[in-house]
Amino acid sequence: AGLAVDAATISVFIAARLHDRIAALAFGLACEPAMKLVCACPTGDADFHARVTAASPNIVLIDTALFAAVGARTLSGLRASAARARLILLWDEAHPVAVEEIERHGIDGCIPLLAPARLYARAIREVSRGGLWLPRWIMNRVCRRVLGRNDSEAVAAGVRASVLQALTVREQAIAGRVAAGRTNKEIALELNVSPDTVKKHLGAIFRKVGVQRRSQLASCLGAGPQRREH
Repeated sequence: AGLAVDAATISVFIAARLHDRIAALAFGLACEPAMKLVCACPTGDADFHARVTAASPNIVLIDTALFAAVGARTLSGLRASAARARLILLWDEAHPVAVEEIERHGIDGCIPLLAPARLYARAIREVSRGGLWLPRWIMNRVCRRVLGRNDSEAVAAGVRASVLQALTVREQAIAGRVAAGRTNKEIALELNVSPDTVKKHLGAIFRKVGVQRRSQLASCLGAGPQRREH
């Protein structure tokens, strides 16, 4: 059964594949003011939907492994069980979810499964206020689908500007070349630096932008598919 929660408190339900991750999240959220864990259960629990209905949470944190284990139909059922809850995916690289699924099921946020508790708290607060907590590369693609072509071009330009603003001048030069399909060796030659230097800058770029692949960075910058992933 769910716990009584003050109206000003954000109630959180966790459904994750790993028991130790549930415990770690529960411990981290317990330290956050105005945030209450009302229930936590493995994604394979037979009473999953009933638990969500009983808890009536503001936020549901759900592991992407659920998609692989039982399919997207469970997410549709979750929407029926907690129609007013906002959904945040615990992004597991072992079980990635297509952007189309994120859009189709109205996902409000994505957080790396092993992210620190403070990042979860920030995301939960933002999503509870009606905002989105999605990586820039996903936001870019979702906005392009939702809006018309003319508007999507403006959105893409805004995303590109936001990405570049977060980078140093050197990082901008490297990011632009990555988006154009250059390899690390090619970029190193053009900028007269070592490939290791390019690799180091690229790691910093990925962290700042919130991506993990060159193709995702290219998407943020409005470029097409890349030739190679190095």
